[in-house]
Amino acid sequence: MLRRVLLVTLLAIVTEVPTPSQERFSFFAASSPEVVERMLKMARLRDDDVVVDLGSGNGLIPLTAARMNPRVRGLGIEIDPNLVAESNQRAKTEGLADRVHFEHRNAFDADLRDATVVTMWLFPELMRLLRPIILERAAPGTRVLTNSWDLGSWKPDEVDLNGTSIYMWIVPARVAGAWEWELSVAGKQFRYSSFVEQHFQTAEGVARTGDRREVLESMTLRGADITFGLKITLDGLGLTRHEFTGKVDNDHIVGTVKVTPPGQSEMTIPWRARRSERSDYFGRTGTAMFQKQPDQEP
Repeated sequence: MLRRVLLVTLLAIVTEVPTPSQERFSFFAASSPEVVERMLKMARLRDDDVVVDLGSGNGLIPLTAARMNPRVRGLGIEIDPNLVAESNQRAKTEGLADRVHFEHRNAFDADLRDATVVTMWLFPELMRLLRPIILERAAPGTRVLTNSWDLGSWKPDEVDLNGTSIYMWIVPARVAGAWEWELSVAGKQFRYSSFVEQHFQTAEGVARTGDRREVLESMTLRGADITFGLKITLDGLGLTRHEFTGKVDNDHIVGTVKVTPPGQSEMTIPWRARRSERSDYFGRTGTAMFQKQPDQEP
């Protein structure tokens, strides 16, 4: 049912004989034009998109994308040199060679830095093997589309079940780890330390300021865009609501936060977090916050 040889020989997978080489691959069978159009419509092609098809076969996906939008560029990665030559000839014949080309390359060696859309129609095991390659090399926000099979535990962001199943994922930014930032609230300076855990586009975390710790609420991550809430007591102000919105840029998050101290109006202030090797969230807390103050009743 599927397409293209990627590595070694078909005998290795048929007989299931272990080999020291890569033994997962897909042999070529032409994609359905109707399914390809559905995939690309789900991708919602934008001007200047770069569509990279891993295992491009006869070139249908990159060529169709270029026809659908005159500003889209396409790249096909294919291990069969005859199919690469055939696809490049089709691009030339259709007058699309200035925007679409095909490379004789193993899919595991694909350069995805410029990709904004990545498509695949391969054996499910092979797509699972390519999943970490995509997450490692593609920029946050890249749309990834497959049909017939999903990508295992990476939950799709969108699914079209009207006929052959089509799935789309948005490559998430990497936010796992320690983050630090400072905020000036009502004339007072506060330092925040947080720690975030991440599984694909699902993330959750905790934060500390002073001796107070709380859970980051309703964290969402879509590409490089991140939002979350935090209710935490700020010394001298009381329980304060925070609503963070930002964009992840490698080791920084830049955005704004809406802060509402008790009894005060909401204020929107700039927010810039930075990644750190270790979060002060894990630092010692002590017991001072639980000690009775001199003016407290026994």
